[in-house]
Amino acid sequence: MIEKQTDVTLPHGEDQNIKMELLGMIHSAENPFDIICHVAKYLEKTSAEAGYADHVRKDMRAVYGLALLDRKLLADEQRDVEARLARIRQAYETGDFTDEERHRIRFAIDLHQKNLERLRERIREAEINGTPPYMEKG
Repeated sequence: MIEKQTDVTLPHGEDQNIKMELLGMIHSAENPFDIICHVAKYLEKTSAEAGYADHVRKDMRAVYGLALLDRKLLADEQRDVEARLARIRQAYETGDFTDEERHRIRFAIDLHQKNLERLRERIREAEINGTPPYMEKG
């Protein structure tokens, strides 16, 4: 087995910047989810694995947001759904569609509205019952 040689000419390794950013975020009491997203973006860039950071973000929202009631992650998802709904509504109002297409778009609008209602209820539940796994700054 061939061992990887460490380049001792680098001050503290190749990843010094991200290491210092990570410590800085922790010392600044940043939200742990923001820290994880920051590191995931770095890993996506250095590994050339497009979409990795978005995959991490979606998984965190699914597990910590919906399952563990983290208000910040639920609100993050709510903003995404609201933005998609606005784009769909804009297309519905301005596009030239067949009756079938209009029916499908209307269905998508209804589903997004129901999803927003569900997210708002989960956010209310998180405010009442959720215990965030981080400390608020301040």
